[in-house]
Amino acid sequence: MMISRLLALGLALTFCLSSVWAAPTSLRTSTGSEISLRTFPGEGNTLMLGFPCDEGLGTQEARASQSLARIGMEAWLPDVLGAHFLPAAPSSMEQIPPIEIAEIIGQTIKLSGKKVVVVTTGRGALPILQGANMWLSQATPQDRAALIGIILFSPDLYSVKPAPGVEARYHSIVSSTSLPVFIYQGQRSPARWWLEHLKVEFARGGSKVASKVLPNVRGFFYSAQDPTDEERAMTDRLPELLLDAIKQLESAR
Repeated sequence: MMISRLLALGLALTFCLSSVWAAPTSLRTSTGSEISLRTFPGEGNTLMLGFPCDEGLGTQEARASQSLARIGMEAWLPDVLGAHFLPAAPSSMEQIPPIEIAEIIGQTIKLSGKKVVVVTTGRGALPILQGANMWLSQATPQDRAALIGIILFSPDLYSVKPAPGVEARYHSIVSSTSLPVFIYQGQRSPARWWLEHLKVEFARGGSKVASKVLPNVRGFFYSAQDPTDEERAMTDRLPELLLDAIKQLESAR
């Protein structure tokens, strides 16, 4: 009788501890950076790890994360810019050490115990891809299976600014990436004309890559200071766009 009571008590304590577990408020990297986290708890087994680049604030990403959390998908938004006291500008993402991205991905997978999809935009694509590949090269097969893939909104991966009539050239990390990738590009962005070429470069590394051109919006529609009605409507659809991309990434594995 005593043993059964102790077992019951142990199970009750285990349940209580698991039910009060909360996501961390920050992550520390081997470089010494303390990276603050905005977290949006969800009961499902998928987590969106978003690296906001809309002027460094992640306003629309936060709203989308709240919507995703309400339907069960957890979201973590690390403030990598703030950790380095960088100005709130998209170009600042290029100064983030890829090793920190690698460690953030690894810690997120281990701490959450969930499948993770990484999301970023614009110039954030370069350090995120570099960090993801760095992590992938050191991860165990079990941990690798937990990384669903990467969603890129209007990625800027040019090694040289493209000139009219000259074929676009990309950073070597594009053709070295083997993770599944999904790309969203605005129809009104000049980069949409190079989208198929970018997909070919990703495929060189073994990536299963899919994409969608979003009608009647610019590349950074969600952070535009003067959004059109179409861009406001598309911004409201961010949770839907993320869910659709995740489904495609999962089917590509």
